[in-house]
Amino acid sequence: MRRSRAVAGLTLLVGFVIVGTCAYPTEHDSSVHVSITPVSILFSGHDTVVAARAWEVTGVADSQAIPNVVFVWSSSDSTVATVDAGRVVGIKSGTAIIRAAALNFDKGQLAAADTVRVSAPLEIDSVAPDTARYGQVVTVFGPGADKVVLASMKGALFLYPYPFSAQHDTTGYGQQKFWIPPPAESDRITFIGNGIVTQSADSTHVTKRDVYEPNDTAPHKFDLDAPRPFPYPGTIYNLLLVFNPALFFEPLKRGATFGADWYRFRHSTARDLTIILTAPSAPGTFQTFVTDSLAWTGTTYAIGPGSWTFGPGSHACHGARFSPSEAAAESTIVAFKNAPAGVLHAIAIYGQPASYGLAVVDTYASELPPDAHEDDNSCNAADLRDTMQAPFRDTLTIENPHDVDWIRFHYINGGLGTSAQFRLHAFPGTHPDSLKDLDLYVMSVPALGDTVVKLVLADTAAGSDVNRTTSLATGDYYLAVVDFAGTATTYEVCVGTVPVLGGGFCNTNFPVPPPLIRSRRR
Repeated sequence: MRRSRAVAGLTLLVGFVIVGTCAYPTEHDSSVHVSITPVSILFSGHDTVVAARAWEVTGVADSQAIPNVVFVWSSSDSTVATVDAGRVVGIKSGTAIIRAAALNFDKGQLAAADTVRVSAPLEIDSVAPDTARYGQVVTVFGPGADKVVLASMKGALFLYPYPFSAQHDTTGYGQQKFWIPPPAESDRITFIGNGIVTQSADSTHVTKRDVYEPNDTAPHKFDLDAPRPFPYPGTIYNLLLVFNPALFFEPLKRGATFGADWYRFRHSTARDLTIILTAPSAPGTFQTFVTDSLAWTGTTYAIGPGSWTFGPGSHACHGARFSPSEAAAESTIVAFKNAPAGVLHAIAIYGQPASYGLAVVDTYASELPPDAHEDDNSCNAADLRDTMQAPFRDTLTIENPHDVDWIRFHYINGGLGTSAQFRLHAFPGTHPDSLKDLDLYVMSVPALGDTVVKLVLADTAAGSDVNRTTSLATGDYYLAVVDFAGTATTYEVCVGTVPVLGGGFCNTNFPVPPPLIRSRRR
């Protein structure tokens, strides 16, 4: 009987080992692998559950899961993160290795290990590049960086966020871009987001020149046919061909009385365009001019012999200078209807350092809807339209502040004792009449070699009502309406003849208010 019990015991022991080997291949522990779902980033005070899985390598490219495995969990630093049965809790910022090993296997197994980063809801790892000019974009990286709502540094309370740049990966690691605006100075950048205020570890060095410098005697060139900076259809940003809100009029060079920032825009097809340059912090200290031809002679700037200009006090006509008076402005907005393919130049002449923004928009952007004469920003543009035959009257619009409307017309002298009559009246609208001040100019068409336009009549009295007569020979002329004050408005203009006995085309039913047109929101 004793022998039988011994045999039975041996048989039971062997059977147990065989069964155990089927569930737990201890003689091949090196083939056992454990894996866990990665966490990577966990906010402090938060928790997550990770799953472990054991499997056995059975061939070069084959494996099978091991069922019913109990895992032993551990953390390399329980002050940073703890783990219990797969539940990981973030304690404080830092890193910890979370391990999972299969129970009942010796050290020959390949246990799982995952490095978990515990962070505050916002932590900044880096800002790149570490040196930047005004108008340059820097990228901030770190957990929660995509949730930053405000960034600031010495000299600049707000860094301008770059549209659609906030993003994060599947682990929660984020990034976001910002423009560095003047007058920012070298400093660590402060960030606010996710209820946290924090700073970058290192300073960002600021070079106090903008990203397009030097561009005073040679222009910075933009190709308007290039890919758009914000290709997001259905958004207003998709219309932007050029956009930088953080540029800088640099300090004047020693002995200089002015500085210049010069841009050249090329496009291959006719299109609506709007060029905007704005410097609200320094009104009256700069002037921006747009033209179709500009060159640096070595001592000064020069336009082409048949060119036009658009800017305060400069509206050249076929290369001949025309300098109407205009009030100082804090911005320049020039909108073109069907601008011909080719090149446009914009140059800002300034007298003191200041921040400014530049945009080129792929549409006709205006405060008031365009009138039927657009584009009429220059005498050259007016030449592309039909020459109007006097007498005529029409309703036009100053679509943007400091706009100028040009009309080319043909006048036939009515004979002895008659005179040409010019009338203008601004209609009530969005802005009170007290803010409106339209000036009217009549000039001869420049002849080849003329350097200055020949004015026939100029009415620059305050207000927006004109009723003037003058002797005018038969021929072609230009009429220019200049918005002196910088107030968008609709107005009526009339050109006719006053007979010897009085009366005349422009003295009948003038002005006639235009039909009501609602402004379009843009």
